[in-house]
Amino acid sequence: MKNCSPTLLVSTLLTSAFCVYAPIIVAFPVIFNSAFGETNEGSLELRNYVELQGNNNYIQVKHFSEEMCPGISEGKDQWDAEGPGYMPDYSGLYSEVNDVGTLWEFWKDYRPKDSNTPFNIKLVYNGRIDSSKKNWLYIKFRTIGYTLGNRPIIFQQTNSTDPNAFYPVYDVRRAIVQNEGIIPLEDLDAGRYGPGTITSDVTPYGSGILTIGTRLLSDLNEDGKVGLDDFAYFAADWNAIDVNSVADISGPNSIPDKNVDFYDLGDFVNDYLQDINDPNTWSRVR
Repeated sequence: MKNCSPTLLVSTLLTSAFCVYAPIIVAFPVIFNSAFGETNEGSLELRNYVELQGNNNYIQVKHFSEEMCPGISEGKDQWDAEGPGYMPDYSGLYSEVNDVGTLWEFWKDYRPKDSNTPFNIKLVYNGRIDSSKKNWLYIKFRTIGYTLGNRPIIFQQTNSTDPNAFYPVYDVRRAIVQNEGIIPLEDLDAGRYGPGTITSDVTPYGSGILTIGTRLLSDLNEDGKVGLDDFAYFAADWNAIDVNSVADISGPNSIPDKNVDFYDLGDFVNDYLQDINDPNTWSRVR
């Protein structure tokens, strides 16, 4: 298998998924940032844009060491920053943190460098929309080199009013490298959002979960590993078009496109044999 072609590798996985005999185990290369590969420190900047309406705020989510930020904690501390940074003229967002029963709304949310606590992102809009508008996130690393180590970074939109609503899973690193940091969100319907002023709290219209180091893009059954059990989802939905499928993990520019095809299979092959509990298996897209 040392010199096998991508076609042979895909063929091996396809054959293994449908046959009884044991699969051939394939090792995939792991790409590290040699200068900063040992640190989990870093920060992301997130913005929310609604088509034609713009954006006037951003939030920062960060993982830093005790040495860099003394007293840093999972909850509210001196490093976090509460509103009014999230109160937008148009679209915006904030990080909601439940700290000992108190809900905080941060535009700077600092966590310890090895934190596994997800960021609960709230999406807000202030004003009226006359017709359905495209809606997206823009995410980037704030500091060169400080890119949260080699930890997988995953985003998925959620719906607090409909727990059964389906949303695709996005690999944030791949979106940054291959799609200029843009992650599509559900279109925002026509209507009135927020209280109509920028001096009062703006009611969230949606939400999302950002995880760092706790979830793998291709772990479709969410057991912490990427293997043939996950590949079975591709077998079930292979060549499906315009569908909501957990196997739709990629597309042009590594952005899910509601089709299950070789885009998805290519990213799955890249992730095959990853284990969320073994950082040595994590691949890194640059």
